[in-house]
Order: sequence, then structure tokens, then C-alpha cells
Amino acid sequence: MHEVTIAIAMAEELTRIAAENNASAVIAVRLKIGQMSGIVTDSLQFAFDAIKLEHPILYSTKVEIEEIPLIYKCRDCGASFATETLYFPECQGCGSCSLDISSGTEQHIDKVELEV
Repeated sequence: MHEVTIAIAMAEELTRIAAENNASAVIAVRLKIGQMSGIVTDSLQFAFDAIKLEHPILYSTKVEIEEIPLIYKCRDCGASFATETLYFPECQGCGSCSLDISSGTEQHIDKVELEV
């Protein structure tokens, strides 16, 4: 369950950000997690809720997760499309399998709200 490792790294990063800004608490954090990132968002939330108890500055931190859809761009016709198909999708415009992923692999902190 790599979500625990991600939650630990997230707690460390939020603690660092709070220290750099002389914050007394981290109120909220918004994450962007791509559909194809391999992260189970419920597991990440559960892991962070457990880990934050070890960091007083994070006790009341609320986590908001924005799930980013998987979007492909066709190399042949240039069409972009979202799909639930992760394996061997075809372009919805021309049927080509020559595709690039343009979003859906993200996994980062987008916004942090601090109490100073």
C-alpha cells in the first residue's frame, strides 16, 4: 500500500511548508490526483488521517482531492478525448492507437491553507 508512503511524504512536506511560513496550523490541503496515477484516494485519505495524528500542526488538516480524468491526444488526427479505458484505447475520432497521455497521471499538492 504505497498510499501510506505518500501520506508520510505529504505530512513531511506540509510540515516543512508550515515551518517556512511560520504557521501555527495547516488548515487544508488540496491534492490533484490523476486517474492513472495508481493512487487509491480513499486509502490515501485514510493513511493521512492516521499519520497526521503524529504531527500536532496537522491535527485539524482537511484534505480535498481533485481527481483528474485520463485524457489522451491522438498523434494522427490531433483529437483529445477522455476515456475510462486504460488499456489499448483507440482514438474516438479516427480509431488510431497512436496516442499520448495528456493528463491523468498527476499527483501533487495544488494548494495549502495555513493559519499564521
